[in-house]
Amino acid sequence: MPTPHMTPRIRSISLNKYAKVAQEFGLDPLRMLRQAGLDHSCLNSPDLLVPETAFAQMLETSSAHAGNAALGLLMGACWRLPDFGPISLLLQHQASLAALLQTLKDYPHLISSTITMEIVTQQRLSIIQLQLRTERDTPGRHPMELGIAALLSLCRHQLGRDWNPVSVHFTHAAPANSAHHRRVLGCETVFASNFDGIVLSNQDLQLLDPEHDSHMEGHARQLIDVHAPRPATHGVEQRVQSTLQSLLPHGRHGIAQVASALGCTSRSLQRQLESRNTSFQETLDAVRSQAAVRALKNPHLSVSEAAALSGFAENSSFTRWFSKHFQQSPSQWRLQHLCGPD
Repeated sequence: MPTPHMTPRIRSISLNKYAKVAQEFGLDPLRMLRQAGLDHSCLNSPDLLVPETAFAQMLETSSAHAGNAALGLLMGACWRLPDFGPISLLLQHQASLAALLQTLKDYPHLISSTITMEIVTQQRLSIIQLQLRTERDTPGRHPMELGIAALLSLCRHQLGRDWNPVSVHFTHAAPANSAHHRRVLGCETVFASNFDGIVLSNQDLQLLDPEHDSHMEGHARQLIDVHAPRPATHGVEQRVQSTLQSLLPHGRHGIAQVASALGCTSRSLQRQLESRNTSFQETLDAVRSQAAVRALKNPHLSVSEAAALSGFAENSSFTRWFSKHFQQSPSQWRLQHLCGPD
């Protein structure tokens, strides 16, 4: 769990979107903000940082008052390029969606400390996979739907407002009513999936914008680097962990695959980890443990699904690994933690 000074925070632009959507459902946004301990002055300052936990709890409470409405999804559907803040100056001058997404990854300090994004390519399709770092076992329905819908809005900025992906996936269960999802997402929506993300064709991902101006892009990048310089890069352990979190559900967790995603060789990556007194296997086991515990705490997921989310193709292999690290089988652990005393 993050230490107090590392508590996840998000840009207060999300509160502006919340206020707009909440009013449409007859909610009083100022009252809900006060109840969540959030200052309403943030509505006028979109780049202030507010606690993610308080924001997520407000969404959950508000949705319950609004008949389980898809508030996060509808907030994300309102997202526009300028809502991404200063980085939008650079995002509007990208040659392709792939380039745009790489730019987002290059400037994480201008987006949110809670978001990690990876692109996983499989034959003719790619997955833009989203991870949210929170203080909860799972980020929750509304924050994830907000993130995915906002990301989809960004894709449509690059590919056209009428563009639709192949499918959108959520790890949470389907809501009682998914009418808003069909309207906003415009494609097949898969709930209780093994990842959160957007599936699209490689062709769309790499499609070049014929009006792209490389000189304007360079100028915008220079302005961003001068006025909002990037902090020191994250340590190698954190980068390996973030990459594994995205690749693990797809069974792509070998050191060669992770090194390729990070733009280095397996040998170089192993040396970097050894310099931090750890190894690739230790890092993989740590990420696997988090994934396994998170999945087993979800009563809607089977042990087989927990195994897949932990990167195992066979239940027997998962059981052997889990028993080694937790001194009991996955089924025993689940029984104790779901049914036992707190």
